[in-house]
Amino acid sequence: MTLTEEQLASYRNDGFVLLENTFSGEEIETLCLALAEDQRVPGPRLITENDGVTPRSIYASHTRHPVFERLVRSERLLGPARQIADDDLYVHQMKVNSKQAFGGEEWAWHQDYIVWRDADNMRAASQVNVALFLDDVTEFNGPVIFLRGSHRLGTLERAASARDHGAGHIDPHEYALTPVELAGLVKQHEMVSPKGARGGVLLFSPQIVHGSGTNVSPFARRLLILTYNPVSAAPTPVGAPRPEHLVGRDHTPLQIDRGRFDRL
Repeated sequence: MTLTEEQLASYRNDGFVLLENTFSGEEIETLCLALAEDQRVPGPRLITENDGVTPRSIYASHTRHPVFERLVRSERLLGPARQIADDDLYVHQMKVNSKQAFGGEEWAWHQDYIVWRDADNMRAASQVNVALFLDDVTEFNGPVIFLRGSHRLGTLERAASARDHGAGHIDPHEYALTPVELAGLVKQHEMVSPKGARGGVLLFSPQIVHGSGTNVSPFARRLLILTYNPVSAAPTPVGAPRPEHLVGRDHTPLQIDRGRFDRL
């Protein structure tokens, strides 16, 4: 899969681009079955909502399940990411953020890169986020909202430091923008929410300001997010790095799997 010049321009100018109908319904169903298997196994890689039971995030499924191990090398994900980065890539982080029906909780307004910089010694904002819709994403089930073009502002410094919050999962609220900051930014940067059928792929910058609201609908919203990082920009951990399910240690360049999947 190759991005067109128009799609590349959208990514560079807006900070994101949506590729619709990238995976089939059968492929998504296979991924969802594999996800359900992985979520049944407790451990620190599984983050729950405030009720302590409902899955909120699960990390690094590609290190445990062959379905996801193959997925991260798919031409349909790795190909566009390599085109944007113009470099060999490895997986810095993989996660599935789940918003269950009737109450999947919000994600605060934030940028991604600053957290990885502080927590993981990431040297530059050269990552490419690639998100796969595992459910239909609508205006009702808590879609991601971007501030169009806000990635061009660079890193918006926070008073918080990830080093103050332990060595595990860091919730975006630790780096959240204040209401005053957000109100100021939306005067210059339009709020947009890419939506579409399951199987779509959304590529977005690690510097774009984004967040999402609570899912008050009867429809789940599961979003698989791969963060690819250039091999040439791999961080050198300082002190006690976060666990490997949060920070990919294997910096071997990923090789593209060019097959199309009847089954993953």
